[in-house]
Amino acid sequence: MTIISGVFVFILGQLVLKLVIEPIQEFRKTLADIAFALIEYANIYSNPGHAGNELENKASLKLRKLSSRLNAQMYLIPAYTTISKLFRLPSKDNLVEAASDIIGLSNGVFKSPIDLVNTNLERAKRIRTRLGIYEPKSD
Repeated sequence: MTIISGVFVFILGQLVLKLVIEPIQEFRKTLADIAFALIEYANIYSNPGHAGNELENKASLKLRKLSSRLNAQMYLIPAYTTISKLFRLPSKDNLVEAASDIIGLSNGVFKSPIDLVNTNLERAKRIRTRLGIYEPKSD
């Protein structure tokens, strides 16, 4: 009987690990990657059209992939609404809005007939707020 209960506890622990803990860790890594990208590409999205096509394409593609990964990983976490409260993750609504803003930012790195500087900076700020990413203070 002790062996059976030990096996049961082990299997239950592995299920929780594989179905909940590991997806949350990957999700948090994506949040960290987004925080990194917002700083790494700040010079590009705050000066659209001036970095050159190669850097603009790289920044746009990276931001687009991060948005896609953020959105997809939310679905890997079972009962996201409940789990997000337990593990202090962003709400589903905030994730959807942030993913949309990241896509908008990826589109806003290129030269445009309209001035996108303020729009891009506001998007970056909303992304940080919605995802709970620390916003560095600029002096």
